[in-house]
Amino acid sequence: MKLKLASGAAILSQELAFILAFLSFTFGPGYACTIFVLTDTNRALFCNNEDWSDPKTRIWFLPPGDGYYGAVYVGFDNGWAQGGMNTEGLAYDWVAGYNEKWAPDPNLPNARGNSSQRMLETCKTVNDAVAFYRNHQEPGFSRARILVADRTGASVIIGARDGKLQVEDENQCRGFGFGHQTLDAALERHPETTVANGFRILRDCRQRGQYATKYSNVYDLKTAEIFLYPFPDRDDEVKFSLAVELKRGGHYYDMPQIIEQRAEAPRPLPLNMKRFPMDEFKPIPDKEPEVTTHLRSMIQDAADGKSRADDYTVEAWKGIAPLQKQIQADLKRLGDFVSMTLVDRSDDNGQRSYRYRIQFANATILQHFVLDAQAKFASGGSEAVESKPGVQLSEEPDGKLSGIGVVLNAEGQSLVIKSVVPGSPAAAQKDIHVGDRIIAVAQEEGSAVPVQLGKLAQTVALIRGPVGTTVRLTILSSGEDDSHARVVSVVRAEFDTSTPKPN
Repeated sequence: MKLKLASGAAILSQELAFILAFLSFTFGPGYACTIFVLTDTNRALFCNNEDWSDPKTRIWFLPPGDGYYGAVYVGFDNGWAQGGMNTEGLAYDWVAGYNEKWAPDPNLPNARGNSSQRMLETCKTVNDAVAFYRNHQEPGFSRARILVADRTGASVIIGARDGKLQVEDENQCRGFGFGHQTLDAALERHPETTVANGFRILRDCRQRGQYATKYSNVYDLKTAEIFLYPFPDRDDEVKFSLAVELKRGGHYYDMPQIIEQRAEAPRPLPLNMKRFPMDEFKPIPDKEPEVTTHLRSMIQDAADGKSRADDYTVEAWKGIAPLQKQIQADLKRLGDFVSMTLVDRSDDNGQRSYRYRIQFANATILQHFVLDAQAKFASGGSEAVESKPGVQLSEEPDGKLSGIGVVLNAEGQSLVIKSVVPGSPAAAQKDIHVGDRIIAVAQEEGSAVPVQLGKLAQTVALIRGPVGTTVRLTILSSGEDDSHARVVSVVRAEFDTSTPKPN
């Protein structure tokens, strides 16, 4: 399941990212996927549909290390695993779309990097996984729940409710997510624990539209076999043995090209898919301090919301300009700038590559900058992030939620505004009323995205966004037909988490 950019949404491409909004991946697991376990006395199958907008899907294999189990991961080319299985027969994936009041104990430590991956690489059973999350911070539970299962067939759904960690354990077939109604009916009709049945259910639970299913996977937790369905519009199955793949070392496959790539030499893992990429770099002499000073000023400009087009190539600016407010918000979460240390320097085809370990008050980032011959930022991104000890990088600054202040509900075939938060931007709009139906959502000046009935979580995520940005709602009053639709523009703001789940 996708962890949304600010948990989860539209994700800035890896090539164009200046300060990549990695925070959203941290909080993340975005729009609801479908995850379930099929189990009997002989087999334990973990099944998942990944629903998201990014077509750059990948599967990668990370060998064991000192104190870490080897694992297979699935996700996207940003390197932030959405789910996976380890050599001990433990697997996980996430379902997003929740809105829970949740504040992890600040006295608990942060896991390094992706906490889900650290859980998978250090745990053997669902009980181990529960213990891990009881003893580590996980901000993502405010927006998502994780399903973990082991080779015995035991499974656990971990999330948050009323500010407390919630653990639901089970030893039989079960699941949740986008296709839960189809899933529940299928488990009653076809409970057989077979890979074919698992994929049949996944196929029936595929999501369509903007956040359509991008791939499906089935893990056999007893044999450590992987059954991947990398093409959302086809039923092709690609089978792997985890043990065999790990013997080939760390490597990855691009799902859209997986058939061709399996016949080629293994592709070594890029930095963002390695276990601790920051550990691979040590400080080196900085022979171009003027470049460091310039890049430091660009970071400060981004933090102040004053990035300048002259500092970027034309193509890079196209990616940066629309997301300045999002980047500014992400930098705010990092805290004050502390230091910037050069750790890698190279030249390639007329471009200059720089990597820095950047210290902020709340986190450390491994940041890559590629400059053209005119010293303009051409590409790059954040390749690793680690929170400082005792720091919780909350999804919303100052413990607040950002949105417009409406609570949505599914009623029959419609998505209806159930309530409006007093004092919110929605309350200030004379054209938004309780009982109105939302039929489309647009970002700023972008195209309207029709609301797909029954997909409340997706609509909520489209309405949320950075404070100060505009969302345009196409609305119908109760009892009106489409000919009376009206478009209402609302500027997003912040709300205390004590309010009733504003969206």
